[in-house]
Amino acid sequence: MTTNERLSEAMLSDLADGTLSGPEWDAWLVAHPADAAEVAAARQARLFVQQLRDLSVDVPADLEARVLSRVHRATALRELFNLNLSGSARVLLELLTIFFSFVPTASDQRQA
Repeated sequence: MTTNERLSEAMLSDLADGTLSGPEWDAWLVAHPADAAEVAAARQARLFVQQLRDLSVDVPADLEARVLSRVHRATALRELFNLNLSGSARVLLELLTIFFSFVPTASDQRQA
């Protein structure tokens, strides 16, 4: 696998279940942190589903995919609200602070 190649769904599944493993794959994952995070999430989802099955819980066939979908949405939201990475977000916060400093509060209205 080349260093600029993206992770396919089949490769993600194989890495998550250990079918693909070894020093070459470990090095590839180190070089691709976004893909490594994806593999880690898939491993956790797979472990979660297996633990439910071990407890004799009737698990829907698509539960692993649904868990991964939820993880992706949560990650996207977390990235959206991560203000440390975006200077424009900091500017937006400052503008909102300035804007809301001009909005009268309930105590201001009582004094008037």
